[in-house]
Amino acid sequence: MRFIFLLFFFFFFLSSKNTGAIQFESIETNNGIKFWLIEDKTLPLVSVSFSFKGGSILDPVGQDGVTNLMTSLLDEGTQNFTASEYRLFKRENGIKISFSTSKERIEGTFQVVKPRLQEGFYLLNESINKAKFPVKEIKKVKSQVEASIKIDNSDISTIASNKFNKFFFKDQLIGRNTKGNLKTLGNISRDDIQSIYKSSFIKDRLVIGISGDIEPNLAKKYVDYVFGDLPSKKFVNPISTLKELNKGKEIIEMKTPQTTVVFGQKGLGRKDKEYFAARVINYVLGGGGFQSRLYKEIREANGLVYSIYSYLMPYEYAGVIVGGFQTRNQNVGKTVEKVKTEWNRIKNQGITKLELQNAKTYYKGSFSRNFTSTLTIASLLMIVQYYDLGEDYFDKRDLIIDNLKLNELNNLAKNLFDSKNLFFMIVGEPKI
Repeated sequence: MRFIFLLFFFFFFLSSKNTGAIQFESIETNNGIKFWLIEDKTLPLVSVSFSFKGGSILDPVGQDGVTNLMTSLLDEGTQNFTASEYRLFKRENGIKISFSTSKERIEGTFQVVKPRLQEGFYLLNESINKAKFPVKEIKKVKSQVEASIKIDNSDISTIASNKFNKFFFKDQLIGRNTKGNLKTLGNISRDDIQSIYKSSFIKDRLVIGISGDIEPNLAKKYVDYVFGDLPSKKFVNPISTLKELNKGKEIIEMKTPQTTVVFGQKGLGRKDKEYFAARVINYVLGGGGFQSRLYKEIREANGLVYSIYSYLMPYEYAGVIVGGFQTRNQNVGKTVEKVKTEWNRIKNQGITKLELQNAKTYYKGSFSRNFTSTLTIASLLMIVQYYDLGEDYFDKRDLIIDNLKLNELNNLAKNLFDSKNLFFMIVGEPKI
């Protein structure tokens, strides 16, 4: 019981970090695994964030959702624990483990209070190397995913998002639903789950960030203990480029008082040298909440929507710009045209000096939110490595922002944003 209390305390009462004080060690284990570590003895807590490149884009055709199903089963029975024993061991030892699947990667997070460090890494090792996928638990988790899909299929916002992915990406790998669908879930066998388990956890795809009260040599020991015996195999990202994306609009009729719209066009990958400039432009257009042009023009000036947004969705080598809104059926056509107008305005007129300064201030100030706990720090260490942003990223990030020039951003806006490239997925009873 004492460790349950400690876990609660440490997860919710962590001290804030100063971004300027970020100093990490780049470490390589005896088995050749590289990771970044920030040793912090403020609290007796250790957090690990890790990912394996791949994700649902590697689901075999006809088995959409198999990777998500596999990661959902990693804590549902291992070589030495039944599902209930696994959960009890976690609870009694102040351990927190979670796994998730996105389109480009499998992610895991792990936290443990320092007095139970050995027990924590022992349990993580069970999931990574000794998952058993009992038939009973497969049926249970399948039912949970199926129930989730059915809920999604009745929610207009989720329908619009899923249909957008399907039509916009024109059935490319990246357009598939990470959860799969009811048909593909039915096709997935235990052998399929075991096969994706073996092929997903590959040492060459692994990226790790660690933060907390752990010394480098001990961290090396535990990283090798959990990940050191994984197989090696070169990974080639199958979505290094996006093929031609859809333009125009698709309408799905659904009886509802409001229509949901998701829209987008091609963007930039996270590794693109102009990515941060594109983020700043989008902040002005639709990413700055109440301060954005889309909000001010479409919400404040015309009262057509309650909220409207746009954001950059970067993949490793490619990316898209996505936005969305809900509006009354009779206002759909007018709102779509307003979006196109603002898209063209930022393309043709760019952003102002004041808008650039406000965006710079926001991005420099908001970065500190990533340093509020050992887990957010570990996650940041992981993601910077994942996108190969460089060991000097934390030192140069503010400089990158400061060096953004208005004329360069406006040239990018002219070349990147184009209403003719927009695709609108419209779900409801629109009056267009």
